[in-house]
Amino acid sequence: MNTGPTKHALLSPSSAHRWMTCPGSVAMCAGLPDSSSEYADEGTAAHELASMCLNSGNDALAYKGRRIVVGHRTFEVDEDMCSAVQVYLDNVREYAKGHELMVEQALPIGHLTGEQGAEGTGDVVILTADGEELQLHDLKFGRGVTVRAKDNKQLMLYALGAMELVDLLGYAPKRLRMVIHQPRVTAAPAEWDCSAEEIAKFAQQVKERAFHALATLKE
Repeated sequence: MNTGPTKHALLSPSSAHRWMTCPGSVAMCAGLPDSSSEYADEGTAAHELASMCLNSGNDALAYKGRRIVVGHRTFEVDEDMCSAVQVYLDNVREYAKGHELMVEQALPIGHLTGEQGAEGTGDVVILTADGEELQLHDLKFGRGVTVRAKDNKQLMLYALGAMELVDLLGYAPKRLRMVIHQPRVTAAPAEWDCSAEEIAKFAQQVKERAFHALATLKE
């Protein structure tokens, strides 16, 4: 399941930690040119490699030597990238056994942020076969600071979008599992579980913060 290209969201999940903490930052950043570092673009290339592998069933080495263009930069899939991405692939495939796997899934968030049609993109969403658990998996390709899964606003916002998506299919998961994969830091994923009730409370926080953030654009 994938609804196609994601509409860029001003209040994006990836920057939720910023605009939820400081709603005024949205107005401060409005109009600034988009920019991306080489490290961020390399991460995007790794995500593309992982997506190709999960959709095709291939391992990362199958694409060694391939060139992936991200913006104005080109990255060659080398042994280092293959090795790190393969750790992620092995872990995701283990989680996904017997369950519904969605790769690079467009997730609706406009009903939370107030931006009509806004979406985020979940690296991997897994719905368990019994429909009781929804998993949100996120690949972090950097070598730097360890990213926490607990109370991770980006993943929690993805979770809310995924809940909305599967609700349309007649599912009402009771548990949410957030999983951060940092293969260049550690082979073991970081996990955090929460209930549907807990994520519903977070939804109210998102709506309140998003309202204030968008209001600063009108001041």
